[in-house]
Amino acid sequence: MKGMKSRFHRKLGLVPTISNLKQGLVLQLNPQDVCCIQKCSNPPIYDDQDHKGNNLAELEVGLHGSEDDKHSEEKDMEFEVTPTKGSKEKGLVEEKNIVASSTNLSETNMELNSMQQLEGSREYPSLTDFEEIYPPGGSQAVILYTTSMRGIRKTFQDCNTVRFLLRSFKIIYHERDVSLHLEYREELWKILGGKVIPPKLFIKGRYIGGADEVVGLHEMGWLGKLLDGTPIDFADGPCKGCACMRFAICSNCNGSCKVFTTNGDNKNECFTRCPECNENGLVKCPICC
Repeated sequence: MKGMKSRFHRKLGLVPTISNLKQGLVLQLNPQDVCCIQKCSNPPIYDDQDHKGNNLAELEVGLHGSEDDKHSEEKDMEFEVTPTKGSKEKGLVEEKNIVASSTNLSETNMELNSMQQLEGSREYPSLTDFEEIYPPGGSQAVILYTTSMRGIRKTFQDCNTVRFLLRSFKIIYHERDVSLHLEYREELWKILGGKVIPPKLFIKGRYIGGADEVVGLHEMGWLGKLLDGTPIDFADGPCKGCACMRFAICSNCNGSCKVFTTNGDNKNECFTRCPECNENGLVKCPICC
């Protein structure tokens, strides 16, 4: 118990009294100030008046600082509102650009109108402008010489291109495959006077040209004008007899080009050339040709 009382008294002695409040203010100073106070004989006394004076000075500084901030903000606003020389120059440049763009638009419109007038005045080519060549049976029909051989890729692709264009117009045309029928190849060489390469297009006895010429006319929009008056193809699908190949297998020799016969009284059996099919054992389709 005595130990507890002694500890309690010690703690009470540590509690600061009213007389020691001013001395306690020294404890809030920095360690360097405390050392200086200990060395000095007359320690400084901190009064409430000093604190009040400091507080008033701080308030005055704050008020002056706020007024200065307001003046600086007003100056900034005036600076932002007043236009500068650079902004005036930018505005003039933008106005010039707008005027230039409007003039360019007017010029382009004038050019487009002139181009439309030229196109309207331009005449489409007629069939009389092309060379007059009559393929057999093609004086009033559209005839296309092609090949189904894939040995030369470009030739095969050109034939497919021209065939596709003609089919897109839904017209009736006659395709003659020089690789399936030897007579067509000789016929084409004889008409054009040389060993030419398909595709070759003829419209109503006029030689139009190859793939490059046909594609060029189609891009210009003139191929359809040249095909005016051609009968329209109303078929819904490919031919049931040949699938648009224009040829079918010979039913007499079954595509072998040979026929078994006997020689009259001798009754000797032999094979002869089939008179109905061509060199490939094919005959023209009886449905579409």
